[in-house]
Amino acid sequence: MSSFARVLLEEGVEFELPVDLAELISLLDRVMPRFTCEKYGYQLATVTRAQLGTRWHVLVKLADRVTGRTMDAPVGCIEMEKLENGKVRFRIPPRAEQDYPGIKELDPQGRFYSALIFHLLNAFQDDKLIELPGVLPTL
Repeated sequence: MSSFARVLLEEGVEFELPVDLAELISLLDRVMPRFTCEKYGYQLATVTRAQLGTRWHVLVKLADRVTGRTMDAPVGCIEMEKLENGKVRFRIPPRAEQDYPGIKELDPQGRFYSALIFHLLNAFQDDKLIELPGVLPTL
């Protein structure tokens, strides 16, 4: 794992995206099925809303690309918060904040979680929502 991936796992990622919440959720629905790492794909799982229509906390799970079986434990979560200016605060919490049952056994080194972060950042760059110096390797 690269040192950049380790920093993202330790620090997490947080920024504002110039889209509204509905657009961001549509984008995630569109791109998430294309994300892969090793023999797994990613899918949005449980959605909890701290405030209906304003704040979303979404668990992400791995699914075996061959069998379609979804892992019981999430690989991590993403958070989205609607801002007043038509933007969304997007947050991928640090790995240390991920204390879901089974997560450490599923992804002990954070490899799947860091691949998810890189996939998301690349997708946001592809949609011209953020600027990166280049495409991030998705492992």
